[in-house]
Amino acid sequence: MAISRKEQGHSIKFNVELQDLSEKEKWPQLDAFLYNRAGRLVARAALKPNAKHPNLANAVFEFVDEVNEKALTVKIAAHKEDVRALSREKIVTYRFAELAKVEGTATAIIPRPIWYCWIMVFYLARGTVEKWTGGEKLPVCLGEVDIYDVDVRCLLRIPDIVIERIRDSIIDLILDPPPIDVIKQETLPSWWGDDDDDWCGTPPKLRPPRNLDLDAKLAKLPREWAFARTRVAAMDTARTRLDQTLVTMRINEKQQWLNSEAGTEVKLSQVVYSNTQQFRTLLTEKFQVFRYWLCWYPWIHWMWWPWCRSYGLEKLGTATLQPDGSFAALVPMSICRTDTPDLWFKVRQTISGTERVIYARYPVLCNTYWNHPSGDPVSLLTYDSEALVCESNHDTDEPGIYVMPMGIGDDGWYQIEQAHLKPGDIAGADRGLYGGSDPYGTRLDIRMQFHDSLKSIGVEYYRWSIAPADTMAWSHLNETISHRYLTQIGSDFFIVPETLGPDNVGGKPSLFKVPDPAKDWIALNRNDRAFAVWNTAVWDATQNRYVPQVADGRYVLRLEMFDAAGNNLNPTAAGAGWMFFLPTAAAVGGVWPVDNAPHVQADGSVHFNLWVDNTDTTADIQSVGLSGTPTGDCQFMEYEDDATDTVEVTYVAYHKLPPQRDFLASYSLSVKRGVSGTTVDGMTQTVPAQTPTVRSNTVSHLLREVGGKGPYPRCAFAVELHAYPRTRDGYSRIRQYESHDTSAFALMANP
Repeated sequence: MAISRKEQGHSIKFNVELQDLSEKEKWPQLDAFLYNRAGRLVARAALKPNAKHPNLANAVFEFVDEVNEKALTVKIAAHKEDVRALSREKIVTYRFAELAKVEGTATAIIPRPIWYCWIMVFYLARGTVEKWTGGEKLPVCLGEVDIYDVDVRCLLRIPDIVIERIRDSIIDLILDPPPIDVIKQETLPSWWGDDDDDWCGTPPKLRPPRNLDLDAKLAKLPREWAFARTRVAAMDTARTRLDQTLVTMRINEKQQWLNSEAGTEVKLSQVVYSNTQQFRTLLTEKFQVFRYWLCWYPWIHWMWWPWCRSYGLEKLGTATLQPDGSFAALVPMSICRTDTPDLWFKVRQTISGTERVIYARYPVLCNTYWNHPSGDPVSLLTYDSEALVCESNHDTDEPGIYVMPMGIGDDGWYQIEQAHLKPGDIAGADRGLYGGSDPYGTRLDIRMQFHDSLKSIGVEYYRWSIAPADTMAWSHLNETISHRYLTQIGSDFFIVPETLGPDNVGGKPSLFKVPDPAKDWIALNRNDRAFAVWNTAVWDATQNRYVPQVADGRYVLRLEMFDAAGNNLNPTAAGAGWMFFLPTAAAVGGVWPVDNAPHVQADGSVHFNLWVDNTDTTADIQSVGLSGTPTGDCQFMEYEDDATDTVEVTYVAYHKLPPQRDFLASYSLSVKRGVSGTTVDGMTQTVPAQTPTVRSNTVSHLLREVGGKGPYPRCAFAVELHAYPRTRDGYSRIRQYESHDTSAFALMANP
């Protein structure tokens, strides 16, 4: 066949004929690949159905360098964007020179049993991507989701002895469940990974060597996993203990136990009575059932994982994230395919030209959705602090155009005792306290939500002010507020900051803009979610402490609204067209239950009560003595009778002294012994110790045997006292206001 020469290269015409293709059947989407003798891909072409001949399709291979036709090989397969994915597809191969000629064109004639498997059916992969931030899940509104199919055939390569040890380890765990509950955790422990594993990170870390030092790895586990070594030793006796357990059972008990489920659709008998090959098949076909055993327990994981370092990943497609965090992709798959895809996901975001992977759970096999049905949604949760989410307003259960003050940080006004009082309400002593017990301190972020139509009716600005309770001596909050939004230039997204205030409008100071609802506002950090900031205390690095900026006590916060000229607006005025809403509980299904008739002051503002307290707690060990006699600074104690002599710790632990209100959450006192730090006495109290309090223990109690250590005739001890405050910042209790004190003493017999 002559190879036609083109101005910029060469081309070869090529046909494919599908035998027994009826006129009603649609041509599958096919590609043809041309290779030279060295196996290098010379050209690729899409096959286009011939309008005159329904069972014929044409292609033209175009290439630059001249080739030897007799040395060419042609391959035909279903269309794939990624050529590497063809390895799992049905491919037919021909020597190009031996193809039949139809009207002078090389033609591959393909029987129906072969081309039928090139007909595609669609698999739907869909789900949502959310970010855990600020105590809630927010949708990731921008990015792409790469969808992969996982090949778990590596399990077939694991040596028989390893398969048997895995089975015996699972039997051991069934017979004697571990002392800690790890299965109910949502994610794999963050401490799990090391340089040998690909548990975390993007891209994945290097695969581990096959000859792992299991003892060395077990020695690195946290203290709560110390039992792992005994479980490894127990593997060798698992079978014997199983037989002993079954012998003690009655027949009906044994049947009931063996028929119980070890996991979904897997009976216990299938595990304990399986031979090596049967258990290997069970692991391969039901990996999801055994996932917790194989992935959560480190000694089991380290047995099999080194043999699966060469697992396969086939990229099925990419889906674009929608504003609500959802994604969906239709993936074409051969109609002949019998296995259901095993899905693994990677989520990417490209902002300002930089791409970041914000979700990719490793190890892959332990984070795969096995045999996942088409259309079943998945929920992907990222904890990446830099993952970008969009701040979207929840709906309200009442209609109307509104301004909705939300609360302090993640704390809603509805969670703060009598935060908003209406006429006729009797003011309580706990008003302004979170849950009626916790005050607020340090930086306080005030959150709000605005109806999208608010600006269209002339509501342009807001202002927050604070005043000590009952004084109405208002001070405006004027911390600069800057929020960020996404803008698209071409195909790229960029983050743009916008300052909301403070502005002076019409002679009114400290006014802040109502955000433009047409912009895609993001919520990457607390600054993006705060509409006003009140610094009740600021951190002083030189003192290593918070320095209060306002006096402790109850305050009133005031919210006012303004038009574009700086005029005060009152929602109760005739024709105002808007109102204040207050949430009354947490949003359910994305809908806020609201009070649409809160009390509005005569000037059109709304008021809120908040109790502020920036006092440190106090934890002070005043003395440690023997039988009522305090010792010197080095605190060596010589006892006469270990049964009657006592060690007395005198301490105070409180938040404030009377007559001020004490906001101590709790305090803990512990006595720890020796180098091991064995706790020999401990207690936790929620009632403040505002006056010197004594904790007493006999010498024998402190020197007794604990955890296989002791008893001793003499030993050294540490005393630790820790006080915890109730003070919150709207997100959690403030750790910097905790207080700690440490003391030490040594006991020895009087010679």
